Amino acid sequence: MNNGGAPGDFMNRRLRRRYLRLAVFLVDVCAVLFATLLATQIRWGTLTSDISFESSARTAPYLLLAAVLCIVWLLLFWWERMYDLNRIFWGSEEYTRAIRAVSLGVVVIILVTYSLKLHGFARGWTLLAWILGVVAVCAGRAAMRLTVSRARRRGRLLRPTLLVGSNAEARHIKMRLLKDASSGLALVGYLAGQDSSEGSDQIRGYLECLGESADLERVVPERAIDTVIIAVSAFSDEGVARMIASIRLLEVDVYLSAGLLEVTTSRVMVREASGVPFVVVKGVSLSRTNLYIKRVFDLLVAGAVVLVGIPLWAILGVAVKLSGPGPVFFMQPRTGRDGREFKMFKFRSMSADAPELHAKLASEQNEADGPIFKMKDDPRVTSVGRLMRKYSLDEFPQLLNVLKGEMSLVGPRPLPTYETKDLTLAQRRRHDVPPGLTGMWQVSGRSGLTFDEMIQLDLYYIENWSVVLDMSLLVRTVPVVLLPEGAY
Repeated sequence: MNNGGAPGDFMNRRLRRRYLRLAVFLVDVCAVLFATLLATQIRWGTLTSDISFESSARTAPYLLLAAVLCIVWLLLFWWERMYDLNRIFWGSEEYTRAIRAVSLGVVVIILVTYSLKLHGFARGWTLLAWILGVVAVCAGRAAMRLTVSRARRRGRLLRPTLLVGSNAEARHIKMRLLKDASSGLALVGYLAGQDSSEGSDQIRGYLECLGESADLERVVPERAIDTVIIAVSAFSDEGVARMIASIRLLEVDVYLSAGLLEVTTSRVMVREASGVPFVVVKGVSLSRTNLYIKRVFDLLVAGAVVLVGIPLWAILGVAVKLSGPGPVFFMQPRTGRDGREFKMFKFRSMSADAPELHAKLASEQNEADGPIFKMKDDPRVTSVGRLMRKYSLDEFPQLLNVLKGEMSLVGPRPLPTYETKDLTLAQRRRHDVPPGLTGMWQVSGRSGLTFDEMIQLDLYYIENWSVVLDMSLLVRTVPVVLLPEGAY
C-alpha cells in the first residue's frame, strides 16, 4: 500500500515539471490543430479554401486563419495559467478555464476578421472551430490526466512528499495518500508534531519518522523533498508560520491542510480580511433553478445518446435474447430521490433463475461489506452479460429512466430497495438528490470500494454538487468505461 520510495526512485523535480509542461503543451497543440483543420475540412470539404478582403482583390487561406486562431488559443491557455502544474491534473476548474480560453479565442478571431473586413468569412466555420476546440482541448486534458494517473500508479512521475504532524488529521491525510497514488504525492516519511502521542503509532506503522517538526529545514534538502504537507491542526499558528519561513528559500511546494476533507476545491476560496487570511467555504446550492438546469441537461444529452445508440441497442438486444431464455430487459425496484421507489432498466446480464439463486449466494459468497451484494465471479452472469458488464453496456437502458425523470445522468447510484432498509439516517442522505447513471463510485474505484467508501463518496457529491461537477464526472467516466478496472 505504501507509495513512497527512496530519493533515488524519483525523477528530478525540475526535469519532471519541465517534462509535464511540455507534454501538456504538445497535447494542446495537437488538440487545437485538430479542431481548426477539421472545422475547415467539414465546412469547405477541402483545406485550401480562401477568404477575400472586402476592399481589395487579395485573399487569405483559411489555413492561415486557423494558424492564427491556434496561436491565440495557446496564448490564452498560458494567460489562464493552464500550464501551472499546481492548477492542473485535479478538480474541474481546469476544464472551466479551457472552455473560457477557447471561447475568448473565438471572440478575438471574430473581432480580427471584422476589423480586417474579410469578405466571405464563414460564421459556420467559427462555430465549428469553437465546438471542436472545446471538445478537443477538454478531451486532450482528460487523456493527459488519465495517462499521468496511470503512470503514477505504476510508480512514475511521483513527488517525494513529507508529512509534518502526527495527530489524527495527519493520520487521515496519510491514509488517503497511501491508498491513492493518482495525486502523485508519494510519502517518504513524517515529522512528529507538537503532540506526538495522538495518532503517531498509526503513522509509524507505515512511514519512517524522520525527526521532529523543528528538523524540517534539514530534512527537506537531505531527502530531496518536493512537497511538504503540514497538518495545521497539529501545530500552533506561530509554529506553522515558523516552519513555512524556515523553508521559504528552498525549491519545495508547501501544502497546508485545512481540515476540510469532505469539501471540494470548487467550494473553497482564500480571502483576506483586515490582514487575516481566511479559508471561505461557499454554500451548496440545490435551488430549483440549478435542478432545472440539471434536468434540461439530462434531457438533451440522454435524448441524443438514445438516438445515436439505437443500432447498438438493437445488437445488444439480439445478443441478450440469444444468450438464453428470459426477457431482454431486467427491471429491478430501486430507491430514488426522497426514498421513492422506481423500476430501473438494464439489459439482462444474468440467467433467468438469477433471483432464485440470489439468497443462497448472498448468504454464502458475498464479497462486499455492508448491506450490498457483490460477487466477482457470479455464476448467474451469462457470457454476453459478462462482456456487457465489463464495459457497462448493460446500463444503457437507464437512459430511459433519465428521460422519465426517475434518474439523472450523474448522481449516487441507486441501490436495490431491499439493500436500503438497513441504511442509517446519515446514509439515507444519499437520497437527497436524483440517483445517477454514473457518479463518484464509477470514477473512484467501482466495485473495488468498500460500502463505507461508497457512502462517503455519495455524501461528498451531495455536499459539493454543481453542474460543473456533473460535467467533470461525465468526462471522467469515459476513460473508466473504455479502460474498465474493478467492474463486475
